[in-house]
Amino acid sequence: MPPIDCSKWDNIDADSEPEETSPLPTLTPNVNPSPTPGTSDSTVCPSESVQAVIVRCEVERLQAPPYSATTIPADHVVFSNPVPHVPQLIEVPLVFHRPGTWSDYRPDLDNQIITYININATSGFAPPEWASGVGTVIVARQDKKPLLPHHLEGVWMYCDYILDLFGEGEGAPRQLYNRKAFEKWWKRYCEEQKHVRQGTRGEEDPDDWRTVRSPYGV
Repeated sequence: MPPIDCSKWDNIDADSEPEETSPLPTLTPNVNPSPTPGTSDSTVCPSESVQAVIVRCEVERLQAPPYSATTIPADHVVFSNPVPHVPQLIEVPLVFHRPGTWSDYRPDLDNQIITYININATSGFAPPEWASGVGTVIVARQDKKPLLPHHLEGVWMYCDYILDLFGEGEGAPRQLYNRKAFEKWWKRYCEEQKHVRQGTRGEEDPDDWRTVRSPYGV
C-alpha cells in the first residue's frame, strides 16, 4: 500500500459555516444509529458473519498489511462497545475490540490509526486506553452493515485532517462534525485515490478504489 498523500487536503471546504459559540452536538454513549434513509436496518442472524476490518499494531505490521478485510460472527462482543465521538457525529458507527497483542516493547503495540479515530471531538486527544499500547484491533460497524477497508481508511484520514486543524490552534473544527461535511470530503478523497492507487481485487482490496461504495450506501 503506497503512502497516503495528505497535501491535497489543505483547501478542502465544508458546506456549513463554523459556529464559534455553539457547543458540540450531544453525544450518546453506545449509540445505535437509525437506518440511513433509503436503506433498511441490519437483520443479521447471530449465526451469520459480518464484514469487518482488522487494524494491526506496529509489531504485526512487520508481517502483514496495516489493515485488511476480515469477517466476524454477528454476535461478536465488538458490537456491544460504544461508538467514538467523530464516527458518531459523521454517522459512520464504528466500534472497536482488542483481541490482545503481546510484546515486551510497549511501542510495538502502538496503533496510530485507531488512536486517531478515537479522538475526543472537543479536545482532539484520544482517551488513555486508545492513546498508546493499543495493540491490534478489530473494527466493525455497530449496525452490522459491511465495513470496507476503504471506509475505515476514510474515517481515519478524516480524523487526521481534523487533527491538522486542531494543530493550527483554532480549536475544534465544528463545521466538520456532521455527515454532510464528511460526504463532501469522502467524494473528493475517493476521486484522488482512483488516480494514485492501482488495486484490482475488488472491495476487499484497500488499493482498489475504482467503484468503492459510500459508507452510507452499504
